[in-house]
Amino acid sequence: MKKLTASLLLLFIFGLHTKAQTNENPVAPGDYAIFKLDVLNLMGIGIQKLHIGYEISPLKANINNLPTINLNLNIPFNGLNQIDVKYGVEAGAELRFYQRKRNHDLPIAEGFFLGVGLDGGYVDFNRTEEYYSSFGSVREIENSYQRVRTGIFLMMGSQSKLGEKMYFDINMGMGWSNVNVQQTNLEDPGSDYQKSSDYISPFYLLYNEGKGQRFYMPVSISLGYNFGTR
Repeated sequence: MKKLTASLLLLFIFGLHTKAQTNENPVAPGDYAIFKLDVLNLMGIGIQKLHIGYEISPLKANINNLPTINLNLNIPFNGLNQIDVKYGVEAGAELRFYQRKRNHDLPIAEGFFLGVGLDGGYVDFNRTEEYYSSFGSVREIENSYQRVRTGIFLMMGSQSKLGEKMYFDINMGMGWSNVNVQQTNLEDPGSDYQKSSDYISPFYLLYNEGKGQRFYMPVSISLGYNFGTR
């Protein structure tokens, strides 16, 4: 995990110091200020959430790519079946590199891109769990949990224009998260009862009780509007 983190940080620093390409219409700070609303996560995959993005172009383009920074804010609000989210917030940032194979003369934040991202946050949620006794009886208890998470991931995707200022953005990533999920309520079902080791869906893996590193796969499909000048 430490080697992966160091490699991604070096990639981020490299992006900040790329040599500028001289062209007649270079990208300047303020050209891109794309506000995005994620429609996929709002509809729900596992945990439903309000996902807002804001993409800016503070860096200079080079001969191979146009780097941008995409800021993310996630507010989870529902888990459909297994998880009942009370409140929480997660935030992060992505460094994107838009490929310029077809746009050497005019760098634009469109087409295929590669990137690296960091994110994390805090969530408070409930989960109803079953307890079994040695006599065969069953009790259901709604347990309360708190989760603290930090994640790092590689990503790829594509962005395209739908109109003069409208954008369509689709992307996915793969990485790891450091997760700490702790139970906070003190209700005791009794010494004869043991918590069921029931199956938890991969969509809820980051909400499973315990501490450690877990696989993370962020996916996003969003619509955006460019408030910038380009």
